[in-house]
Amino acid sequence: MGAEVIRFGNHLSAVQAFLAAVLAVRVTVARVPNPRPPKFVLLEPSGGSDRSVVHGWRSMIVDSWGGSENEAFDLALDVEARLKALRNERLKGVLIYKARPSGGIVWMPDPDAKVPRFRQNFEILTRGEAV
Repeated sequence: MGAEVIRFGNHLSAVQAFLAAVLAVRVTVARVPNPRPPKFVLLEPSGGSDRSVVHGWRSMIVDSWGGSENEAFDLALDVEARLKALRNERLKGVLIYKARPSGGIVWMPDPDAKVPRFRQNFEILTRGEAV
């Protein structure tokens, strides 16, 4: 028969919806939008680990882009504050217990377009569901 099957939800979609609602900027997953808006947030999956059978840390890279260094950094600070305040929320069917930064905000301008960008890494503690 086998063990119970636990599936983790789409944490990127959940975080995307959350940030888009509270930041009033475009939030995308995995790809830079075309055309590129002057200010936006990009979420990219970057692995993770299981804490238990039903609890998992899901890692993601969060890039904040802006028209200037100050604008991009302010957006990164807003993202950081909003994610750190995320507690025990069910978003798009995903239960997120909390989000924590993994390191700090790093200056990482786009090497090709020379556009201001700051990067930070986050871990999202989420709960899987039996399927």
